[in-house]
Amino acid sequence: MDLRFLNELTKHVGPFATVYLDTSHDTDDAARAIALRWADARERLASEGADAGTLDALETAVESAPPAVGRAGRVLVARGSRVVLDRALPEPPVLPEAHWGPLPDLLPALVDQPEPVTAVVVRVDETGGEILLAGPDARPVVTEQVEGREHPVHKVRSGGWSHLAMQERVEESWRRNTAQVAERVDRHVADAGASVLLVAGDPRARSRLIDALGERSASIVVQLEGGGAGGDDLAAAVAEALRDVVTSTRLAVLDRYEKAAGRGDGLAVQGVGPVLAALRAEAVDTLLLDAGVHRDGTVWISREPAQVAEAPADLRVAGSDPTAEVPVDAAMLRAAAGSGAGFVPIGGGRTGLVRRPLDDGVGALLRYPLPAGA
Repeated sequence: MDLRFLNELTKHVGPFATVYLDTSHDTDDAARAIALRWADARERLASEGADAGTLDALETAVESAPPAVGRAGRVLVARGSRVVLDRALPEPPVLPEAHWGPLPDLLPALVDQPEPVTAVVVRVDETGGEILLAGPDARPVVTEQVEGREHPVHKVRSGGWSHLAMQERVEESWRRNTAQVAERVDRHVADAGASVLLVAGDPRARSRLIDALGERSASIVVQLEGGGAGGDDLAAAVAEALRDVVTSTRLAVLDRYEKAAGRGDGLAVQGVGPVLAALRAEAVDTLLLDAGVHRDGTVWISREPAQVAEAPADLRVAGSDPTAEVPVDAAMLRAAAGSGAGFVPIGGGRTGLVRRPLDDGVGALLRYPLPAGA
């Protein structure tokens, strides 16, 4: 998971207000229920010392949000009278939460929320194609209709040389129409920075399109067996495909970790202490946190996100001044986001991804081995 969207949160040591709300809109009194849940959260934050400006900013965000469809949740983070993170969750939080402290509490959101994936989606046939873009909510939105200029596009059932020539002209029309679609798809993939290209349509049309794509687009293709009719069928097929893509990506990271741990070349570490040392050295490529393991310890942070340690003296040795004692999960996520590391949640939540147990439920793939004694 790319944590760059948290960069704004890594630049400061709070205090931050973090709120997890059930924003389900599946009953007649849903709006009133949400208002009561927010009132409870506001009261708790105020009792922990949250300032009125920050509380008012959160209240405005809660009240101005469009109603969710069905069951849903939401996580909001605010600091200094400004909401700095506001994200929908696919399900209500298991437990409502309102927290005021030096760092936001983001692990529950990162575990339960599907990783944002930008996808270009194309429905293709003999006459052209429809190109759509699916953002973090996985709902595809039409961006372009490509109408092929070549005709004829329908074959005739008969024999003889004239009919054979007609069929060859139809095949050539298909190829040229497909080439037009492929050119536009390549452009959309590049412009959107898409990480996956989903292709729907009948198998022959899909195959022709894939053959005509540029190298970058062809390397990220996933074919959709359903969704050719568009509408809700396409939306459901896209959502399922993106879930599969995220799961496959996470499993690939776990495979990399297991191989690195087995080699003993220092590119995989586990346990709170070794991972903190790797974060301080900005050597972490991907942070692994098992949300099913309770870590009730605290660590020390400084104004520099990567400077985290179990004792204040360790930060002073590294030339940083300790600023706050915080939960270990929040500190590690801040350090990972601030040093450009990726993140993969394992266990707990709704991820269901569990391999070998990790010491303290924490591990990391490293960019380079740490020197002895680091």
